[in-house]
Amino acid sequence: MKKTITFLSLALATSWVNAQTNIANFETFTLSTNSFYKDTNSVPFQTTNALFRYSWDKPFSYWSGGFSYTNKQDSTNGNFSNLYNCRAFKGYNNSNFYVTGQNFGIIKIKSPYNKVDGFYITNTTYAYKSMKNGDSFAKKFGGPSGNDPDWFKITAKGYLNGSLKSDSSEFYLADYRFSNNANDYIVQSWQWFNTANLGQVDSIQFFMYSSDVGSFGINTPLFFSIDDFTTSQLFVGISENSYISNLFLYPNPTNGNLNIDFHQNVSNPIGIRIMDITGKEVYTQTTNELKNAIDLSSLTQGVYFVEVIVDGTKVIKRVTKL
Repeated sequence: MKKTITFLSLALATSWVNAQTNIANFETFTLSTNSFYKDTNSVPFQTTNALFRYSWDKPFSYWSGGFSYTNKQDSTNGNFSNLYNCRAFKGYNNSNFYVTGQNFGIIKIKSPYNKVDGFYITNTTYAYKSMKNGDSFAKKFGGPSGNDPDWFKITAKGYLNGSLKSDSSEFYLADYRFSNNANDYIVQSWQWFNTANLGQVDSIQFFMYSSDVGSFGINTPLFFSIDDFTTSQLFVGISENSYISNLFLYPNPTNGNLNIDFHQNVSNPIGIRIMDITGKEVYTQTTNELKNAIDLSSLTQGVYFVEVIVDGTKVIKRVTKL
C-alpha cells in the first residue's frame, strides 16, 4: 500500500529549485469493499494538501458533480451504472484507492502549497467502453472505417485570488487523429498529467472536450480518474512571470531541432529537463548558455514537457515532437 509522502528537496549545485512537495494518494481514506464516497449533503472531502469539491443531487439521489474517492474495481462494465470505476482496474501502482471526477470539477489547494505539479490520470471504465465500442448516446471512436479523427481531452485551468489564469494544461484521454491508425489510442493505464506550467494557484478546475458532439452537447461520458495528486510550495524571490515571458522555445511543433532561448540575465547555471507525457525524463542538461539547441530527432512523436530551472524558479512549457 502506498503512503502519503511529504519531503523537502535539497538544493542542488545546479540551482534546481527548493520545493516542499506533498503527494496525496487517498490511501488514508476508509470505505467498505467495492464502494465510493457518498454524502447527500454535498460535503467536500480533503487530503493534507487539497479540498475536493463534491455535489449530490438530493431530489434525484445521484452524484451530480465534482469528485468522489473510490475503491471499486471493475474494468469491464461500460454503462451508466458504472460511474466510479477506472479502466486501469485499481489505483496507480496497484493501490486500493483513487479518485474519479466529472467535468467542471474543482480542487482547492490548501496552504502552504501553491502549485499543482501534476497527478496520474486515466479513463473511467464507462468513458473507455463508450469510446471503444460506442453506445446509445456516443459513437465508436474512429467510426466504422477507423479513420474518423476523433479525440477526447481534459484541460486544467488555474485560479489565483478568484481570477482565472491565462495558462492551461491539457491531456488527451483519447486521440484518433493520426495519419497511421496504428497510433490511435484510448488511455487505459495510469499516465502522468503535468500541470506545473499553471504556476501559482489557489484552485484548479477541469474542463472536458470531445470531437463527438450532438444536438444536446458532448456525447462522450465526461468522467476521468486521478491518483497521486502532487502539490508543492516554491520558495522564489523573483517574479516567476518575468521568467515565463523571457523564455522562448521554437520551433514548436518541431521535427527534431528545438531552440531554448532565455532573454534575461541570470546569476546561476540553467537546468534543462525534458519529460514525456508519462513523466519519464528523456533529456537533462545544466548550462551557462542563454541560447541552447537541443536535438530531439531520436524521440518518438508526441507531447513533451520542457522544464527550465533558473535562479530558484521552475518554468515548464509544452512542446510537440512531429
